[in-house]
Amino acid sequence: MSLFAYEALDGRGRRQRGEIEADSERGARQLLKARQLIVRKLSSLDQKAASGEHTARRLSASETVLFLQQLATLAEAGMPLSEALAAIADGMGRAQSRRAVASIRQSVVEGGSLAESLRHQQMDEVICNMIAAGEETGQLEAVSARLAELLEHRQQLRQDMMSATLYPAIILGFGMLVMLFLMAVVVPQVVTVFERAGGDLPLLTKLVIAASDFLRDYGGLLLIAVIGVVLAYRLLMRAPHIRRRRDRLLLTLPGIGSLLVRIETARFARTLGMLLAGGVPTLAAMYIANQNWSMLPLKSLGEAARDNLREGGSLSDSLKAGGYIPNLAVQLLGVGEQSGNLDTMLIRVASHYEREVAIGLKRMLTIAEPLLVLLMALGVGAMALAILLPIAEMNELVR
Repeated sequence: MSLFAYEALDGRGRRQRGEIEADSERGARQLLKARQLIVRKLSSLDQKAASGEHTARRLSASETVLFLQQLATLAEAGMPLSEALAAIADGMGRAQSRRAVASIRQSVVEGGSLAESLRHQQMDEVICNMIAAGEETGQLEAVSARLAELLEHRQQLRQDMMSATLYPAIILGFGMLVMLFLMAVVVPQVVTVFERAGGDLPLLTKLVIAASDFLRDYGGLLLIAVIGVVLAYRLLMRAPHIRRRRDRLLLTLPGIGSLLVRIETARFARTLGMLLAGGVPTLAAMYIANQNWSMLPLKSLGEAARDNLREGGSLSDSLKAGGYIPNLAVQLLGVGEQSGNLDTMLIRVASHYEREVAIGLKRMLTIAEPLLVLLMALGVGAMALAILLPIAEMNELVR
């Protein structure tokens, strides 16, 4: 089955555009004719995608989870892969998503593997590697189900982090907007009144006026400088040695470093545990799980642990050598290795640290909210005081 884009006229002569799936162009024309449509234009989206004229967009995070869940269900029911992908494409709500899944299906029908088809759609490398492992071991449905569960946990963790940072960010952004409005609009108008009245202004008012003049005169240059700093930072982070230094600095920060380590440990442990439970070989599972590390020092530690496993070493001892992984996680992994239940213990470690991360984020949010409100109140209060002090002095002069 291929996906075609059409432009046609209905019985009233109105133009209609859409997409239709058929075995061939002739089949698509027949289906449109059965709908009492007169075809004006018909083109294959699969051919356009292959030639580079049309690029299907990637599936969103929620659509990727839905795709994997449906793939696991249909594969477990014994449906052939091509038919399962066609059914999944029909169930997608967005046109871009239907195109993406149809392109994956077309690549599979042409003889490619599902993992390579997903890689062509620029899916996460972890997803592609896990699907490849499932195809090689004949456990595609199990790997797809575990992968969907993994992505759901990852989404939940990301949502917890977003909810913990969104409210403070809104407060901080609103406070900055209020300050900028007062500095750029209110203060210049009040200054003209003060200049006409004469007299010496309070020190706080002079400072606010100087800051307002600076923003009005150099605000554009300041904005350009901030954008330049952000772009320079992103370029510098492409250099591995600079990024490694930044990651080491972040991991040494009190509070933040331990939170980052727990997030990374939970993500690595859940991926590795699900892969091992799905029957993926240990070294292959370690290779895939190591791609979940976002901090370079931890990624180097994971790669060293994989090399140690290849030589017959222990995973818990290898992770303990770096000094980053919490002792509780190392001890639990050691127990799992000795009892032969490493996959179960990895999942337990992941669940434990996911709960700790959620508690830590809530604690940080509880502390940050009043501090940001206090900071905003101090800033706005200082601005108001800088304006009210000269007004009070003017009232004294009038009396």
